[in-house]
Amino acid sequence: MIETLSKLGLSKNEALVYAALISHSPAGASYLSKKCALARSSVYTALASLTAKGLVGTSYKNEIKQFVAEDLSAVKEMLEKERLETEKRLQLFEKEQSALQMLKADWLKVPNIVIFEGQEGLKKTYMSMMRQIEPGSVMYVIRDEFVWHPSWHFIFEKEWHKKVKSIKAEKDIQTKLLVNDSKEERINQELYEKRKGLAVRFLPKDDRLEKFAIYINKDTFAMLSFEKGNMVGVKITNKNLAENNIKIFKSLWDKSKKLK
Repeated sequence: MIETLSKLGLSKNEALVYAALISHSPAGASYLSKKCALARSSVYTALASLTAKGLVGTSYKNEIKQFVAEDLSAVKEMLEKERLETEKRLQLFEKEQSALQMLKADWLKVPNIVIFEGQEGLKKTYMSMMRQIEPGSVMYVIRDEFVWHPSWHFIFEKEWHKKVKSIKAEKDIQTKLLVNDSKEERINQELYEKRKGLAVRFLPKDDRLEKFAIYINKDTFAMLSFEKGNMVGVKITNKNLAENNIKIFKSLWDKSKKLK
């Protein structure tokens, strides 16, 4: 239950206290402190937060303040309230985005280097590049066959695909992709051909990649190593670096094989 409550947005202490109150209400702070193995100050902090979220109410027994877990429907109401607040913030952001963008001064465009690790790092880096890319731009990608490995299957799942497709459609982003000329990639030619806004070519045999990928847009360059047990990458925001890597990409593109 505590794990589930944490996934629903409660902090660890909030989840401990609320779970204790669900199984035993009403209860005083002393009981909750012992039950949850928390200091009384931590219990009171969690109770205050839970009360503000509408998950805990109060009562009195022999003039001693007691705490009561509200019905589990209160959790749904809390989530609905958070959803509505998030939607309002998104609407405000959309409304003020252009004004906020004007605050960016040219002198602030210094090289921004981010090192990331693991699959989650790549996911976040890719999505940040997609969000930052200018409308009508091209994303240049060179990679090995990592996307076909079972651990990367989420790329083809509905939620991820819908998110990426929406950004690409909204910004009219085209993708040029260079991949190894391998049996694995040849099998998926038909899938590539069906993707709108995607152009694919096979790398020459001598330029075959191993456990490696590169992503380039107008002013950002990212590369990733898939070395077993040491997946790591780096993203650099620098227009000159990105533009020169695009030139290298185009040179490779010109000598690569078209799908057939």
